[in-house]
Amino acid sequence: MHWVKKNFAAPAVDFVDNMPPPPIHDELQPIDYFYCIFGKQSTTLLTNQSNLYSVQKNPDKPVRISETEMEHFIGILLMTGIYSFPKQRYFWSSDTRVESISSIMSRDRFLKIKKYLRVTDNSVQSNRTDINFDRANKVRPLLNIVKENFKKISKEEKLSIDEQIIPFKGKSIMKQHMPNKPNFWGYKIFLLAGGKSGICYDFIFYTGKNDKKKHGFCTDIVLGLCETVSRFINHKVYFDNYFTTIRLQVELRKLGIFAVDTVRPNRLIDLNIKNEKDLSREGRGTMDHCVTEVEEMQLCVT
Repeated sequence: MHWVKKNFAAPAVDFVDNMPPPPIHDELQPIDYFYCIFGKQSTTLLTNQSNLYSVQKNPDKPVRISETEMEHFIGILLMTGIYSFPKQRYFWSSDTRVESISSIMSRDRFLKIKKYLRVTDNSVQSNRTDINFDRANKVRPLLNIVKENFKKISKEEKLSIDEQIIPFKGKSIMKQHMPNKPNFWGYKIFLLAGGKSGICYDFIFYTGKNDKKKHGFCTDIVLGLCETVSRFINHKVYFDNYFTTIRLQVELRKLGIFAVDTVRPNRLIDLNIKNEKDLSREGRGTMDHCVTEVEEMQLCVT
């Protein structure tokens, strides 16, 4: 690559799309926002598959869960996450009873629904030796419902991509350890979120390394998350040096998406730029930059 010290000709980057106006009706209730993302179909899916599993386990004693009961069960799970007792049974104990939970469902009924809770047909097992085997197949239908609902939200001009940990300390081959995150252990997801709002627009649930690489793992992740970003209306995407490659910059620019990001020096071939020591010697506010051209696209490193 040929880097040149010259002025960077900034392209026209004005955002040419408009966010939809606020809804004219009254503000939605919290439960309405919840179902906008979780989806009523998720409750139906959980109810049907859990009932099916209970029949498969014991045809003579089906658990017979209604959709209302499943809604109560999900609500209790959310509440237990707020109170954080060491054991779920404490919510029904006389000394630690939580009325908003215990009055909705008995302890034994809650534990029975939890025992039979399923997202997919347990009798249909995926072949683990298959090259396309999905480690998250047991929850994939539920993830897809949530993912599709996130995609329906109109995207703002500036977007951000990063990793996030869903806290989990149980046993799972998909569990990751990331010491620099607020939660060290859990499931890893890659997120496309609003740079200003923080709203999630899409995500990729990480299940482990695979051999399906087109441009490289990090580049493919970003391009995958940007599949639903509108083309050529000058969206700006921001991400850190874990993802940044020259190839990623070029591929995003081909889609009419601008990118601003930090980069690891070893990913910039033949770059001759002032180092941190030289800049500090020249005083505060000093900067240096170089420009190169790749496939008729200008890139600037500062």
